[in-house]
Amino acid sequence: MTDGSAGRVLIVDDLKGVRQVLASILEKAGYAFAEAEDGQSALDLAATEAFDAILLDIRMPGLSGFDVLTRLLTAGNDTPVIMVTAYDDVDTAVKAMHLGAYHYLSKPFRGDEVVAVVARAIEHHRLSAQLRSLQERLDRAAIVPALLGTSLAIRRLAEQVDRVAATDLAVLLIGEHGAGKEQVARSIHARSPRCHGPFVAVDCGAFPAELAERELFGYEPGAFPGADRARPGHLELAAGGTAYLADVGALPLTAQGRLVRFLQEGHVQRLGATGRIPLETRLITASAIDLRELVAGHLFRHDLYIRLAECTLAIPPLREHTEDLIYLVKHFLDETNHELGKAVKGPTPEALDLLMAHPWPGDLRELRQVIQRAVLLATDRVEPAHQAIAAPPAPPPPGTPPRHDERPLPLPELTRRAVERLERETIRDALRRTGGNKSAAARILGIDYKTLHLKVKKYRLRETEEPMHVSRHGPRSH
Repeated sequence: MTDGSAGRVLIVDDLKGVRQVLASILEKAGYAFAEAEDGQSALDLAATEAFDAILLDIRMPGLSGFDVLTRLLTAGNDTPVIMVTAYDDVDTAVKAMHLGAYHYLSKPFRGDEVVAVVARAIEHHRLSAQLRSLQERLDRAAIVPALLGTSLAIRRLAEQVDRVAATDLAVLLIGEHGAGKEQVARSIHARSPRCHGPFVAVDCGAFPAELAERELFGYEPGAFPGADRARPGHLELAAGGTAYLADVGALPLTAQGRLVRFLQEGHVQRLGATGRIPLETRLITASAIDLRELVAGHLFRHDLYIRLAECTLAIPPLREHTEDLIYLVKHFLDETNHELGKAVKGPTPEALDLLMAHPWPGDLRELRQVIQRAVLLATDRVEPAHQAIAAPPAPPPPGTPPRHDERPLPLPELTRRAVERLERETIRDALRRTGGNKSAAARILGIDYKTLHLKVKKYRLRETEEPMHVSRHGPRSH
């Protein structure tokens, strides 16, 4: 008797002689086997035992081979089925393939043909299972290096993600706008025990302050004018999984208080509800500004900050890991080519020089947009004209004497200063255009009020850009 190392096959045929012939062929080829003389016996065996392939006769009393095949597929059994028929009938074979059979054999069959078809079916099934498993892992775990780069800084970040993903700690992600905070949050979720639960991303700066509690915690009918039906909040929608709160510093203090209670007690209470809903939701939050400054300015609750920052991960901006730029350009190029069905090659040397010299104030988000636009416009290679970025400053004319009172600064420092100068002038211009109205200026700049407040403080623009009637007791509530 064979050890069945080649695989295990279920032979289904109402004729004992046919079963014996097939069993002999398979045994000599190293396969183990089991036999069923009718369709129902085959279904019973397939439901309780594992097989690598099934040889299934089409014409049998009672349940036909087509009936058995349909029931196997309906039950979710993906074992490859090879239909066996005494009629060399193309229509029958096509029907079997359309139903979901792997292949078919026509009687009388040769031993080598049976072995070859069974071997191909088993190998195809095994490869398909491996591919499905790999794809599931990739879908669940968008690996940080693949998203942000391969430099030492990103590899260290990936190690931190691996460590924190296995815990249930609240995670605070710190990084500039566009640095990849949501990708990191998705990686943490995907590599955590909650990976099969939902991942719900919420941009706290995208809705007005008065709607924050409705969005996060939901509401019951009659909770406010116009609330004619119950609606779960985003935290509730993330039950069993992860809620990612981007720009968490934009939350008003009332919503912050509710969030503290949720973290303390593990339940949410919809607006207008009397009962509370127990909730198992992991919280990952993100901010482009230092929440400690908001705490110091009484714009963010200290007790909430402590709970959100059980583990803090810093996402480095692109200008601090520029060695990843070429890798990321190729990554976004391949991604966009796939999305657009194109085959645009990488940037020319001149185009690459522009990419390398650009300070990337919009970080990875800006780089992705530049590459997407370039691929859309290009037909062969990415040229400088396809990239919507400014050229670097021209070098001084030949013969310009160097200044001996200055040391050349490292590129990261030069980049940081250039970005800050641009940001300061842009904010100053917006404040001038709005007469010092920071709310209006924030809308023009596309940022939230609290971010602008901190930028004004950082660049010391308050006295020079704000009108004299603004209260000195702190910012008004918005």
